Amino acid sequence: MRFSTAASLLLAAAPAALAQDLTGLLQALNSTGHSRLVGLATQLASTDVGKSVLSQLSSGSPFVLFAPTDSAFDSAPSNITSDPNLLADVVAYHIVQGNFTNSDTHYTNTTLGRTLLNDTTYVQLEGHKSQVLAWSVRSDNKTHVLNQRNDSTVTNTTTAGNITIYTIDHVLNFPEPLSSTIPADNISLTGVETALRSVQVSTFNSTTNQTGTGSLFDVLNTELRGFTFFAPNTSAVQDATNALSGFQSNTTALQALFENHIINGTTVYSPLLSSQNYTSAAGEPLSFILNGTGHYVTSGNVTAQIIQPDVLLPNGVIHVIDRVLVNTQSDSGAASSAASSASSAATQSTSATAPIGFSATATLAGPNGSTQSSGSHTGNAAPGSMYTMPTVAQVVSVGMAVLGVVAGGAFVLA
Repeated sequence: MRFSTAASLLLAAAPAALAQDLTGLLQALNSTGHSRLVGLATQLASTDVGKSVLSQLSSGSPFVLFAPTDSAFDSAPSNITSDPNLLADVVAYHIVQGNFTNSDTHYTNTTLGRTLLNDTTYVQLEGHKSQVLAWSVRSDNKTHVLNQRNDSTVTNTTTAGNITIYTIDHVLNFPEPLSSTIPADNISLTGVETALRSVQVSTFNSTTNQTGTGSLFDVLNTELRGFTFFAPNTSAVQDATNALSGFQSNTTALQALFENHIINGTTVYSPLLSSQNYTSAAGEPLSFILNGTGHYVTSGNVTAQIIQPDVLLPNGVIHVIDRVLVNTQSDSGAASSAASSASSAATQSTSATAPIGFSATATLAGPNGSTQSSGSHTGNAAPGSMYTMPTVAQVVSVGMAVLGVVAGGAFVLA
């Protein structure tokens, strides 16, 4: 198989060791219908991000490359291939770090891995972590990449040395903000959008010294850096209308209810939920069970099933649940302790050499056929990017509203 001219130029210009390590990969891509990807290699090498990607691929460490076919690139937006910097970021999001052999999961369990994408234009996770990619085997027995507007499936698998190549039929999209994700998933989440938009907060950004007023929806959409939101689906919100209306005059209870759906300062993907307990933003315990019937979260005396896990965002993750967690209890001390621990944990370096959490094919069942999390979790969050729970709430509009401060990426309530 002859290389394309672009690939030959890349190898000629690269250091000898790097060129040798890339030869096998480029040959494998050429022989499996990815000549367009190979042809883009010289553009990739013209940017700092691209050089880093190529260097890591040649390092000998294991990676999974989700490789779009030639036809996938033909149908992709033209600016991807015309902008070398965007191209480098796009390719970086198609490369997952680690060995994923025998890690297949069947939906609603998912497999997740850290990609090489960490451009802050597209990723605002805590601790400057790289974005993740999620995939799973669906009922058609095909592996689907999740969170994609165009359903993307793996059509072939091959290896080239340390790199596993998954052929996919679309170029992958980056995770989109909450404001774009909800309309794309409007059957599940339109009800929770309405609820979040009813929560008005006054804000102050210490970076720009600007004040303003916005909804909790807007804060989750753009301000926080690392959070986990258990989002009741539309039917769950409708079913809880009577219960929610009973809190209209009790802003403290309503505030706690919302906060008990959020893990503050850390992005917890579904495989991690069954390894331990977490503390909600209101300071209440969140416990989890995984068994043969599904994945469940409990707050107070309410248990909900996670029916759509790992809806990825640039700055966090959503797990869609089938009930509102009607728990109005709070513990400000526990909330502050968890936030402090999360902030500290964010400064610790982490490696990404395997699937995040666990494989659903692993043995997880306990004595009664279920896996229940235990212990506590400190989370990971960047300093200054926390949603700090208040001790006093001030009513500023209809519904629950609190006075807040946005300190850079932080939302600090007073």
